[in-house]
Amino acid sequence: MPGPEGSLLHEWLLKTARKSPDGLAILEDGKTTSFGDLLAQVESVAVTFFELGVRQGDRVALVLPKTTESIVAVFASLFVGASYVPIHPRWPKERIAIALDDCAAQIVVADSDGILNISRRAGGGTVEWNQALSQRRVIRPVLQSVTDAAIILFTSGSTGNPKGVVLSHGAVSAFVKWTAQEFQIDSRDRVASPSPLGFDLSTFDIFNMAWCGATCVVAPESIVWMPRFLAGYLRDTRTTCWYSVPSILAGMYDDGGLAHGGGPDLRVALFAGEVFPSPKLTLLQAALPGVVLANLYGPTETNVVTWHRVPLTFDSSEPLPIGKPCPYAQVTMDPETGELLAGGASTMSGYWNRPEETARAFIDLEGRRYYRTGDRVSRGPSGDYTFIGRLDRQVKRRGFRIELGEIEAVLARHQTVLEAAAVAYDRRDRGTAITAFVRSVSREATTIQEIRAYCASSLPLYMAPDRVVLVESIPKGNRGKIDYASLKKAAEDSDSGD
Repeated sequence: MPGPEGSLLHEWLLKTARKSPDGLAILEDGKTTSFGDLLAQVESVAVTFFELGVRQGDRVALVLPKTTESIVAVFASLFVGASYVPIHPRWPKERIAIALDDCAAQIVVADSDGILNISRRAGGGTVEWNQALSQRRVIRPVLQSVTDAAIILFTSGSTGNPKGVVLSHGAVSAFVKWTAQEFQIDSRDRVASPSPLGFDLSTFDIFNMAWCGATCVVAPESIVWMPRFLAGYLRDTRTTCWYSVPSILAGMYDDGGLAHGGGPDLRVALFAGEVFPSPKLTLLQAALPGVVLANLYGPTETNVVTWHRVPLTFDSSEPLPIGKPCPYAQVTMDPETGELLAGGASTMSGYWNRPEETARAFIDLEGRRYYRTGDRVSRGPSGDYTFIGRLDRQVKRRGFRIELGEIEAVLARHQTVLEAAAVAYDRRDRGTAITAFVRSVSREATTIQEIRAYCASSLPLYMAPDRVVLVESIPKGNRGKIDYASLKKAAEDSDSGD
């Protein structure tokens, strides 16, 4: 793991590019970028950011898909002392506007698709990519501390609006350095994570590139959820290290050909973000002999805090453990509730501009500060933790965290909706399903099609309910609270009857 010293993420790129300017930094759909060229582009864009008023401590919003250009923008933001705020250009306009208003970005960088979805302009304006790349001057990185913010990742929030998780340079570097050491990543590796910039998994490939001199393999967004093409891309790019949600790996096994030869160069396959069904994992392991498989666990607020290397033989009738703590992390279990509490170097600084919510998210125990994960776990005789379920109404779909309360809050804003309740349940081979029960002013005033269209315009695709059910009333318990258990059973019964 021959990386440069220090924990400032952009300094890694600077030192690696000077050491190996001709090394392959990024491979994207046949396009190659050397470390020398990558650094030149980063410095050029950093000059543009600086001239537009970006200073240390500011935010740069990137309304961009994950591409070579957006990776350049990531490092350019860090070069001028700002944190980058990834926002997916295909989010609904309302959600993009909420995130931009919340982070108060100095500038917004967008491609042509992103420009169309932006209704708000930042202090320094909105910058199209070609404009950002127009400068050709060198800029020295701003001196910073490892505690300075590097990334703000917006996640689902129970109040109806996304909330920003602030990760420092030190928090990201703790995770990246550990993966490089544990999985022996170096300049010979080609590292891929098909996750978008706004997903914490994307820190794996981007920053292992900078730290180790490895090649970052960027999967075209158009094929990320097309297993047949994605598995072919893995083979064609000679990817050696992979990190994704389990459903992508499972899809590549079922429909992408990993069951028949896999990726001949693949040596490490990491997964996180959701439960990997043990029987499916057994099949994948058999199809990838010699490949290291590991389950990484941690919410966005902590990045990865526990991990479990999948043994060569394991009992597929039992759930796969989330494992033991990473070297930089401290975890413990609340003895009363079974909630996993996590802390350590990779933990967030807090929620952006939400001090009260940040205070509620942490607990001080035995002289240490722990984040309340909300995940209920058990601990076996070997010391491995196993995920049991959630203590709240949060669910995961395709690795993305979803607060069911946010779906309800968005539905409640519709002018004809009086009340809404959302439930989620597992459909086994088809993953997590979400059903929204809606009580409106009248059946004549609201249609299912209208509610679906409203959800599509207000929620990211992964959060949109699979089914909408119009009801005369929403059942309540003795204390007047929504009876989610009966609604969940009704949704499951209705689904099984479809």
